[in-house]
Amino acid sequence: MNMILRLPLIIALSVVTIAAAETPANKPPHEQIDETARFIFYSVLEGLYEDGLSTEDVAQILMKKEKQAYFHFIYSCPICNATIWALEAYRERPKQFYGLKLGGSTFGPGLSDAQHKQLYSDDSQERLTAINALVQTWMDRRMKNMQLSKKDRANLLESLEKKRKEGMDALESFRRKAHGPSFGVAEAAPAYTDLQECAVCNAAVGKPMKLPDAK
Repeated sequence: MNMILRLPLIIALSVVTIAAAETPANKPPHEQIDETARFIFYSVLEGLYEDGLSTEDVAQILMKKEKQAYFHFIYSCPICNATIWALEAYRERPKQFYGLKLGGSTFGPGLSDAQHKQLYSDDSQERLTAINALVQTWMDRRMKNMQLSKKDRANLLESLEKKRKEGMDALESFRRKAHGPSFGVAEAAPAYTDLQECAVCNAAVGKPMKLPDAK
């Protein structure tokens, strides 16, 4: 093949190579995590500290059973992922603030009795409702503290809604077992076998947990 004939092929291969190099998976971590994901992360992390959840509370939210993803979250959902990052980071905080004589490793008083009862319920839908309410409070609090303009707030909500849609699409793909017969919704999103909407995804856009009997 002469050089003239080979040029289109060379150019095509170069374009494919450049495109592959620029895919999110090949970018360094700080470039893969966009501003919206960081907003979710900081909202949850700040909320955990300000409300003073215990390490046991975090373990309850991050419930995980053998051969399953995190029970209350949807595998590969971008809102769930950023929320999990914050929960994991908080879980690994120091046992005590340096120099604090009376101990303590968080700021707030902890869950109310009603929140604690709901989060530790044997009913997974009750637990999801508690998680939804907590995350919704944390997202709203950070959004208010940021004192966003109407335009910036609208843009943020639009970005969160896009990530929510990605999460719902992921849930539906697991329901169809699009990722293989051994990785359906029971493995990838255990709490959502009978639910259509994600607790933290709804929380991110100010929506309550939607349960089957809810109108």
